[in-house]
Amino acid sequence: MRIDHLADHPQHLATLAAWHQAQFGYLNTAVTIEQRTERLRASAQKGALPVTFVAVCEDQLLGSASLLAQTITHSHLSPWLSSVYVAADHRNRGIGSALVRHAVQEAAGMGMDKVYLFTPNSEALYARLGWKVLEHAEHQGHRLTIMCI
Repeated sequence: MRIDHLADHPQHLATLAAWHQAQFGYLNTAVTIEQRTERLRASAQKGALPVTFVAVCEDQLLGSASLLAQTITHSHLSPWLSSVYVAADHRNRGIGSALVRHAVQEAAGMGMDKVYLFTPNSEALYARLGWKVLEHAEHQGHRLTIMCI
């Protein structure tokens, strides 16, 4: 497995958009698959925000993680780790953790000394990776944990 920029694997953009819509669409039901695709297309770049990383093995897409300037909550904080996703068949193999670590390293390489995230249900995973809870919040009826590293 290796982690690359989505920019190097544009053939996976549509699959990734569908995965993200299915996994995260409930957090902002107004976002369409077309809008999600355009957001991913905008993040298919290197060295600037937004940026998306993909985990691949022999060109098979395994998962992704993004860094964004802003997200659906706490607009005064930046940057955000977002859309960490691993395909169901590849979970529990450390791919998500590797994606998170890679994104944090990339943020540091861009001069960002802190990274934020929100999670509705993966607080324990991120805590094991060194993330600290800042607060608990609510967005459209969903409880979120805001974390920082």
